[in-house]
Amino acid sequence: MPTISAMANNTYMMYKFATNAGLSLTGSTNSTSSSGTSSASGTLSGISSATSDAKSITSRLASAESSAQSDLKTLQGVRDGYAGLVSSYTETKTTFNTEMKSTLSDLSDSAKKVMNMSYDFSASDIQTGADGKTTYSDALKSAISNVKSLVSDYNDALTFFSDNKDVSKRASALATEFADTTYRADSYSAIGINVDSKTGALTLDEDKLAKALTTESSRTENLLGRNGLSGKAESHVNLANFQKDQVFPSMSSMLGNETKLASLYTGSTLVNISAFATTGNLLDMMF
Repeated sequence: MPTISAMANNTYMMYKFATNAGLSLTGSTNSTSSSGTSSASGTLSGISSATSDAKSITSRLASAESSAQSDLKTLQGVRDGYAGLVSSYTETKTTFNTEMKSTLSDLSDSAKKVMNMSYDFSASDIQTGADGKTTYSDALKSAISNVKSLVSDYNDALTFFSDNKDVSKRASALATEFADTTYRADSYSAIGINVDSKTGALTLDEDKLAKALTTESSRTENLLGRNGLSGKAESHVNLANFQKDQVFPSMSSMLGNETKLASLYTGSTLVNISAFATTGNLLDMMF
């Protein structure tokens, strides 16, 4: 399909041909008589005027086409920017969800181990050698290792949601949930788990925990087991998993109506705009 410029140039060339051939706009030839000369003069005058109009049309069409192409490039830029934005958003969301899933999975596993481990310990699980060095039984070392993993994984989850609390209201609410360890700080401290009063983060004193496990096993189980830290951790994990698809906000909620506007200039829409800008349909915009 011919472009607007080609159509206008063809029109102009027809007028130029008529001028050179001595043809009038009505198709009659010029005469050498005085009346013919007068007629030819009028015809040439008409052709000159028509030629001027043709040049004006050519100029206007060229300007309109240039403007349309410029607008099209702008729209294509919007489209490309939107595509880049979608790609960046998708990558960020995927990274966020992957890290959240891994963090919650680790915490769930460690919580289950502490919840289901044996708390049947006695003073005999701690031995002091002749050199004064203290050693623990394998079972006690395993229990301490389980609690250590729980503390570490709980802190990872707390840090993850705390660092991302501004992402959404749901992320902020989960950060608050994981920081709720402070209300049992004194009780946890008695068995070797210290709580940061500002952040809720946990630290473990292994020797103090070992003593609590071997001298106050029932109390320690109550603070660490299903009704204690591991049970609370599992509850937080379940809450986070229940709303995992809503923790990271949708693109439209993050960026507003701009995404709707940009999305209009994608796919077949730009094809149609391009066709309109480079064919005679643009004449409808001029007349």
